[in-house]
Amino acid sequence: MAAAYLRREGYQIEASNVRFKVGELDLVAHEGDTLCLIEVRARSSDRFGTSLESITPMKRRRFIRAARWYLARRRWNGPVRFDVVAIDHRSDGPPALTLLRGAFTAD
Repeated sequence: MAAAYLRREGYQIEASNVRFKVGELDLVAHEGDTLCLIEVRARSSDRFGTSLESITPMKRRRFIRAARWYLARRRWNGPVRFDVVAIDHRSDGPPALTLLRGAFTAD
């Protein structure tokens, strides 16, 4: 669902579910000349918070570690951005998808 949404937004999907010992990248895509490393978060209800609220500091650190491994192996020298696709399922209709470009940095 997230990949189809990103394609409609103009992203070119390069890879999905890229796994390393240190973490996983849900999607890797290009938007123009920018390499986008994308975390996808989904929630079936907001009982324990929204999908965006589920991105904890520890989850962010694991994602950034995996991103560094990916970038080192790929030898990418261009611009990089961390994006998030949040999918919140609703009982009264289709899921709500939110795209946050530049959701966080590797600082």
